[in-house]
Amino acid sequence: MITMKKSARWIPAAAIPVAVIAAGIVVPSVAANAEVDLPDKTPQQVLALVAGSSDAAFSGTVEQTSDLGLPDLPAGMSSGSGDSSSQALEMLTGDHTAQVFADGATKQRVQVVEDLAERNVIRDGSDVWTYDSSSKEATHLTLPDRSASDALETSVDGADLPQTPGELADAVLDAVDDSTTVTSSDDVSVAGRDAYEVVLSPDDAETLVGRVVLTVDAETGVPLKVVVEARGQSEPAISVGFTSVSFDAPDASVFAFAPPADATVTEVDKPADGAHGDGAPGHEGASTEHPARTVIGSGWSAVVGLTPAKGTAPAGSSASDPTGGSAALLDQVMTPVDGGRALQTSLVSVLLTDDGRVFVGAVDADALVAAASAPAE
Repeated sequence: MITMKKSARWIPAAAIPVAVIAAGIVVPSVAANAEVDLPDKTPQQVLALVAGSSDAAFSGTVEQTSDLGLPDLPAGMSSGSGDSSSQALEMLTGDHTAQVFADGATKQRVQVVEDLAERNVIRDGSDVWTYDSSSKEATHLTLPDRSASDALETSVDGADLPQTPGELADAVLDAVDDSTTVTSSDDVSVAGRDAYEVVLSPDDAETLVGRVVLTVDAETGVPLKVVVEARGQSEPAISVGFTSVSFDAPDASVFAFAPPADATVTEVDKPADGAHGDGAPGHEGASTEHPARTVIGSGWSAVVGLTPAKGTAPAGSSASDPTGGSAALLDQVMTPVDGGRALQTSLVSVLLTDDGRVFVGAVDADALVAAASAPAE
């Protein structure tokens, strides 16, 4: 499903078994082009490569581009304020470049350098750090013992960075169901690597997703590029892809992090073992710090709802400023709807209700309003 951490971003999901992907989907094939001629593989075989690549080691440069039909924001409003709403909107507009590093499932780093400032998300085993050099703020989380694939799903303030093609691919594959047509496309070259292409086309009248093109490294199975197209839009809504990549293991020092002496460090409470603290299926409900999370519907038109934990302020807010410093920014992009305010882009919509709940999905704003008003099961 398409979801966004905090209020508006894709969040990684565990790769689903290939047998589930293959069940009930239509799989015609398309011939490869003459420039890159790889051994023939079915779409299921290519997706099997992806599912087996979680332990890969690599480093490289990733470029993210977004064209979601958002209005232009006033200069300076989409960056620099530091609150979650402005950061989320920043990641939904324009182009972003990140250095990414991975050594298996338990060591990852994403590093973004923009306007002489640097933001990082680093995981080294059970330690997850985020650091923003412009605000000199760092957060630290010690992960409980649980599946490594869940590790970076934990909400850590400041973690709204461009994700890797693999993370975006996982989120997309989580939406694949028996209404999805999966086809092979041309063999291509990305960042100097020969790759297979698979096209996912949802047959779901409710979703804003038109199709997704997934480009997979032929040797390692690592997704090299993911392009998400919105219905009725000629340019890709979101594109995340490597411009350069190496599959040599990064040096261990890349994942070692100690906050600078002048940094303000916040320790984030870890959820209990076996619990995500988000109320999703398989999770044991909300903690005192994290919002309860529910999923309404399934597949491409699923809606994710976040309800603030008891005693906490709504998302993006504080006791002194309930808008989180973003009132003017939100007013630029959100419109009043029944029960709150909504942002609808060409690909994803976000609803902030008057009672502090957040709803996100690759559907139009009316679908979010209906989800928010539906009785709890």
